Amino acid sequence: MGLLRAAGGGSTRAIPLFGLFNKARRRTAAPPARGLFLVNVKVGRGSNTTMSSGLAGAYVSAYVTAADPDAATALAVTRLTARGFEFLATQGPVTRIELAEWTHHVVQCWPEFVDEFPAADELAAGLANDSVFFGPFVGYER
Repeated sequence: MGLLRAAGGGSTRAIPLFGLFNKARRRTAAPPARGLFLVNVKVGRGSNTTMSSGLAGAYVSAYVTAADPDAATALAVTRLTARGFEFLATQGPVTRIELAEWTHHVVQCWPEFVDEFPAADELAAGLANDSVFFGPFVGYER
């Protein structure tokens, strides 16, 4: 008498649980929806002529509407280098900001610049397109 039969088991044939082991039935995750991403960037002076001569570079928060964090980073870097800055590094993780939290984010992070940022309804209207806007540039010396 087999061990399974002695323990009250029936058939000794293994059956996959809920199709977990059936690769044909696995579902792939849906691609994430486009969103608003915060990419913090460190830039060097590069060929940019608007930066004060005593500064070596700046830190800037880039707010990007894009398909995903990688696309947001690439677009932020492209726009900064087009302005003549030298890309040095991203600072911290790229984070997604939900449109419902946008106003709170701006008030909390940039209270003195609230009027300089787009309103949440403007962001929602432009979410279908790739766009970049920047927070204040915070310079650093050599």
